[in-house]
Amino acid sequence: MKLSSAVRWFLASCVAVSAGVPARAQQQPPQPTPEQIQAMLAEMQPGPEHRVLGALEGRWALEITYNMGGPKAKPMMAKGSATNRMILGGRFLKSEGVSDNPAGAALGGATVEMLGIYGFDRRTKEYTTLGLDTMGTYWVSAAGVMKPDKTIVMSGETADDHAGSKEIRKYDMVLKVVDADTYITQVIFKFTSMPDLKIVEIVHRRQK
Repeated sequence: MKLSSAVRWFLASCVAVSAGVPARAQQQPPQPTPEQIQAMLAEMQPGPEHRVLGALEGRWALEITYNMGGPKAKPMMAKGSATNRMILGGRFLKSEGVSDNPAGAALGGATVEMLGIYGFDRRTKEYTTLGLDTMGTYWVSAAGVMKPDKTIVMSGETADDHAGSKEIRKYDMVLKVVDADTYITQVIFKFTSMPDLKIVEIVHRRQK
């Protein structure tokens, strides 16, 4: 494979950085070997883990359970829909959805819009997720691995301001494929002084 000088310099810089050598410290970066180039190009491509995410493309009906008030509170239910599609050459799964707002239109609007992006980082060997919605002006992210039962558990944390009390909120974001037409996502808050709390669960059923 013939590469331009600019591409070869870029790859050489990447190799130098990945090896722990600052690119700026090298006036003339060493030329990467053909093997290094092939390894780097292969690492840039989607792998089997991305095909796991690709199986979730399509249109889905959502059944959502919120448990914001703690284990003794009555859960709130909502229904919605989502469309999933792979983007950036099959590297990420983009999920766009909308649902009823179970808290009512007075608290944030009649509907909740959701955007999630799932991926797999071949460098760290972890699944990743980025989530945003109209229930706030922030985003959350998490990363983790697939368990032996095929459940993907991704952990993260964010700064939280709850009724004026600032704290670091730790959580798990879970994705479990039940079958070709059903998968479940969950958000589980993690605590040091009390049991974990599943605050959101969404059952996705494929629309045919």
